[in-house]
Amino acid sequence: MTTAPTERAQARRQQVLDAASDAFRRRGFHAASMAEIAKLAGMSPGHIYNLFENKDEIIAAIVERDCEQIVQRIGELQQEADVLQAMLRETEMAIDEHSQVADAALELEVLAEASRNPRLAAVMHAKQALVHDKALGLIRQTLGPAAAEVPASEIEGRALLLAALFNGLTALSVRLPDQARRIPDMAPVMRRLLQVLMAP
Repeated sequence: MTTAPTERAQARRQQVLDAASDAFRRRGFHAASMAEIAKLAGMSPGHIYNLFENKDEIIAAIVERDCEQIVQRIGELQQEADVLQAMLRETEMAIDEHSQVADAALELEVLAEASRNPRLAAVMHAKQALVHDKALGLIRQTLGPAAAEVPASEIEGRALLLAALFNGLTALSVRLPDQARRIPDMAPVMRRLLQVLMAP
């Protein structure tokens, strides 16, 4: 059975995104060349240009992919019978995922480029808005009937602080490279914070 062309193209796109992510982590967005990305992806530069117009489009696709993964993860949590307990159960894993120095290097590179590049900034803002809306829904679901009694501004504040907690862990992993070994210290505190943010 042959793979449909669209599926092959999607697989090739993911291959390029993985290669570009590696190059951007190690060398930065501007220092990494399309030739280097092509070599890491195991394809010709011409093939990459058939998939992406330029590096801006590649980094925008990385942003979209990362946000889609977050939205998917929130959706999985929403399928749980007890969302808060699921979050508390997976706290250590979540901290670990946000404490990877390599991922932090890529995220900070993307943020820096978005601060200079209006087109990329627009993509990031649109995708982050989707993540934020999903987080608002997660908090309302966790609050249950009590959500009707909580001001919308407070739910908004809880969602923003939830994002700040995990985004802050990502940035902290660059400042404290040994952060991963401190997860046992952070996890109990994070659980208490989550209970405050997610409970009525």
